[in-house]
Parts: sequence; C-alpha cells; structure tokens
Amino acid sequence: MDAPRTRILVLGGGLSGLLAAWQLRRPDRAIEVWEASSAVGGWAQTLPWPGPQGETGFLERGPQSLRVGRNGALERLLRDLDLELRPPGPKGPRWLGKEGRRHPSPTSLTGLMRAPGLRFREKLRLLAEPLIPPGDGTEESLHTFFARRLGEGFARELLPALVAGVLAAPPERLSVDALPRLRRLDEKGGLLLGGLRTGPERTDLPAGGTGALAQALAARLGCVTTNRAVRALELLPEGRWRVHGDGLSWEADAVLLALPTQVAADLLRPVAPESAALLEAIPRLNLRVWHSRHALPPGGSSAGWARGFGLLVHPPEGQGLLGSVSFAADDPRGVPGLLQVRTYVGGAHPVSPRLEAWPGVFQELRRWLPELTEPLQVREEACPGAFPLLEPGHRTRAARLARDLPPGLHWLGAARFGPGVPDLVEGTEAWAAGAAI
Repeated sequence: MDAPRTRILVLGGGLSGLLAAWQLRRPDRAIEVWEASSAVGGWAQTLPWPGPQGETGFLERGPQSLRVGRNGALERLLRDLDLELRPPGPKGPRWLGKEGRRHPSPTSLTGLMRAPGLRFREKLRLLAEPLIPPGDGTEESLHTFFARRLGEGFARELLPALVAGVLAAPPERLSVDALPRLRRLDEKGGLLLGGLRTGPERTDLPAGGTGALAQALAARLGCVTTNRAVRALELLPEGRWRVHGDGLSWEADAVLLALPTQVAADLLRPVAPESAALLEAIPRLNLRVWHSRHALPPGGSSAGWARGFGLLVHPPEGQGLLGSVSFAADDPRGVPGLLQVRTYVGGAHPVSPRLEAWPGVFQELRRWLPELTEPLQVREEACPGAFPLLEPGHRTRAARLARDLPPGLHWLGAARFGPGVPDLVEGTEAWAAGAAI
C-alpha cells in the first residue's frame, strides 16, 4: 500500500503563496492553494485598461518589470515556466528631482559626479567604495549601510529619493534587509566588486506583463482555488490542522500563511497570540498610484521620452509625490501613440492635502516635468497595506516569529523575504529547501 501523501494547504494565492506551492511540489505531497479573491497574484497583476477610444491596453498593479540576475533563482523560475521574455530596449531619460529642478539620475558614475548637494570631498569618497570592508553582520538601517559604503554625503543628499521611489519610506526607517541583495553584495566585496562577482542584472518583461508570472504558476500548479477565504484555524489533537472556510473545512499536515500580515494575525490570534502580536507590529504602508495617459510631448521622441522616462523626487520636496515612471512607446501593454505614466504618492512620507486628488498630483508632477501634456485618461489604484515597512531590527523579529509558530504552521511573504519579486523567489526557494514538511 502506498504511504499517505503529506497534505499541505497554502493560504493566499498571491505571488508568495504560489511560489511556496511551486517549491514544495513533490509526488508524495498533496498541495492546495486557497485565494480569497477572484484572481491570483495579489499585487502582481496586469489589469486591462482600455484606451480613450477603447483600444486594448493594460496597467500594472505591481512591478512594471522584473529584475533578473544571471543564474539566479528568478531566472531559473522563468526558464522552468517557459515564460517568453521581451528583451529590454534602451532606456529613456532618468532624473532626480531636487532643489526645485531635475538633474540626471545618480545611478551612474557620471550622474554621481554631477549629483546636486555633494561637496567635492564627498564625491571623492564615492570612489573609495571598493576599499570599504564588509560589515560585521549587525543589522543596519539603509542609511547606515550606504553611509558606511558610499559616505554620509550620499546617504544624506541622494539616498532618500532613491529609497522613496522604491520602498516608499525614509532610509532611516528601513532595515538593509528590505533590499536583501545589498547584504549579499557587501559580503562579496561591496556594491562595485560584489556586483562584478555576482554578475549584472537585466530588466525583463514577460509577454503579457508581470502578472503573467502568477498566471503561469497557477496554471502549472493546477491546485489553486479562487474565491475561497479562510475563516479559522483549528489545532487537532494529533498535531494536524483543520482549516475552516465558508461552508467547508480541510485537514492538513502543514498550513502556510502567505497572507497580508493583518489577515494572518487575525487567524493566528486564537491559536498563537504571541505570534499574532509580532505580525501586527509590522507596519504597513498605504501607497496611492495614479495611472495616466498623455500625448507624447513636442520633441519628446528626440529627447528620449518614447523609450520611457523615470523621475525620483527628493523628499520632502515633492510634498508626498515620490516619483513617476512611464512605459516605452512600443510597450505592448500601452496604447500606441500615447505616453503611459505611473505616479507614486504617500507611503511613509507626509502628503500635502492638495495631493489627495489628481489635479493637485498633476500640478506637482508638472513642476518637475513641465513638458507633460494634459492627461487623456486617469485612473487611481489605491494600495492599502501594499508595502510592509521592514524597520531596523526586523531580521530578529522575523526569525523569532518563524521559530515560535506552532508546529505545522509556516509564515512567508514580502514581510519576511523582502518586497521585490527576486527577493520573494530567492527567499521562498531557500526556505523550501530547509522546511521541515
């Protein structure tokens, strides 16, 4: 007689839950994934957004592209899923909004040398980065990490805008574990040498948008049920778990909580109150994202706008506006002939009352991008709790939370592994390799 299969229930059909199910699949395991909403992917969804005349068009609810490292976990996953990737074209202009005007982005050596606010000796300090020894393993804030590697001038004058545009929070409030790759680079010799040793990253787009990753995972798994919310967890005498949904229950040897932190905390409170309290203590950021479509500004093609632009605004100069990014003109998700822009507001930064509605947001946007034409379409996507705020000390709290959960319960997601898609893929792969299931 065949041995009984281990029954695993994954709660949450966002990217975290789908990745966990994918990594745990084996013939001797029976896996189910429950998703409360009608669609998989969580924030990683590509949504239809028809153009002004009903043309086919889309927007990204989550990341606009995927950052893929050479021979990394994400590259292996994309290859295993046979996802067709659209090679990136040349990038358009990238700017930093600071001191009331825009400057070339400080993400290249030329941009760094021309960056506003840096004194001459602070620019020389940037060049010493390869000589800086790695840290001692103590968890640092992002500000402390970059001040150590690139100098206090960079951390003071340039880092706030770079971090706000990615993680929507001040660098002093964020652990370096919010960007796990930084710690790995530090261990391999620093940002420059570590980057050379680990290999370059490329920006790729799956055919169908970034939401295609979740769609492909769900299709290949074949065990995902949508519109199925969980209501309660019940610990059975033999150490197994009974999970109660609407009008049904399912018994499992292991339950994976791949849910928003507050939802997971509510489920844990009756069975693991201390773990629930730790989850509730992780702050969550509310981000507002405005999608807009515009005619390409006069001269925009020759200025590179058709290749897609990027703008990061130094807080608090944007009064809550963190930055904007646009599709390239030939991006299949956009409407031909139109510039599609995505603008970020809020997060952990104070927002001026005038930026509560689109007219104020557009007025602030035009302060930095005066060429931008009046919008032909506007759509807001509120993102309540979309970003976990991984504060300094989060590594210790996350380890305690994972360790103290009752047997058979597991917690994973962006609040544990980091918010980026590569972080989720790498963190879930490493976790699954050592999970006692």
